Amino acid sequence: MSKLFYSALGKCETWPNLSNISPSSLSYDDVLLVPQSSSISSRRDVDTSVQFGPYKLSKPIISAPMDSITGEKMIRTLGTLGAIGSLPRGNLDERVEICKRFSADEVPCVYAVGLKNAISEARALTEAGAQIILLDVAHGGMEEAKKSAARIKKELGVYVIAGNIVTSSEAESYIEHGVDVARVGVGPGGMCITRLVAGSGFPQLSAVFETTSQPIPVIADGGIKNPGHFAKAIAAGARIVMIGSLFAGCEETPGEIHEGMKVVRGQASREYMEDNKMRTNEFRTAEGVSVTVSARGLVKHVIDDLMGGLRSAMTYAGAKNIEEFQDKAIFVHTSHKVNEESQPWLVKKQ
Repeated sequence: MSKLFYSALGKCETWPNLSNISPSSLSYDDVLLVPQSSSISSRRDVDTSVQFGPYKLSKPIISAPMDSITGEKMIRTLGTLGAIGSLPRGNLDERVEICKRFSADEVPCVYAVGLKNAISEARALTEAGAQIILLDVAHGGMEEAKKSAARIKKELGVYVIAGNIVTSSEAESYIEHGVDVARVGVGPGGMCITRLVAGSGFPQLSAVFETTSQPIPVIADGGIKNPGHFAKAIAAGARIVMIGSLFAGCEETPGEIHEGMKVVRGQASREYMEDNKMRTNEFRTAEGVSVTVSARGLVKHVIDDLMGGLRSAMTYAGAKNIEEFQDKAIFVHTSHKVNEESQPWLVKKQ
């Protein structure tokens, strides 16, 4: 991966050795991708496929393991579209039955387990046919989380994702513990308030740069507000991007539509905690929110927008596939005024 930043007059610097820019300060809105000479004449000519564990995906997209985003319908739909879904934590018996159905139908899926019963849940799901287990932990840097991930890998031999983490040193530690994929991002999610509550987090683009500096595949999780952010996450080195908020309100998400609206909530929201008998007190408080959003039709339309943006970004970079995109991508640091310049300003004036 290049991790190049354009300076001026054809000269570039390599992250993290950047002049006048803190390498750990970057969000997706702080950069643009520099258009380059390209021999690609059509967006149809680029290959967006990635290998993700045992699955070959035509689209580097995974849904977030949130009970208001991903259920059986969403996972089946994503599978037909060439992406993958992640089944959230919840009732183990129900998840095992879903896993058996998916395994019989060869539906790709990632199965989330919590830290408390990680080994027993992972074993039950693996016995039902699961091929990828996600150790779903907000603070993936905890030693207990790393040890649990290592046990799952050693005892069950399944493909293991763990996280969330944000630094190069934690990614290195994951490699040492046998983790196959690191889930990256603390605080940038559309329904997350960890940075406001705990004052903890890390700028998301820099987190992707940090973790991909180690030889471990990365899931970029959070902060994706538009197709441009999605393309930048892939260009920065992410193997696959996790989508939550952008899927909110889609027809395939769990829950009913009431007067044209659907409820979406973070897994650390007070509403989720109450439904799952988690008490808030001085030792635990909500780090997510619950909101209602407008129903927005099929998830396919959201994915089409994301993939259209990625394909366009790859042609601007002159890249025929994801690996080449990550090698050729050149970023340029921007200012607040550039963000204003990037908006459709004529529409705003009217």
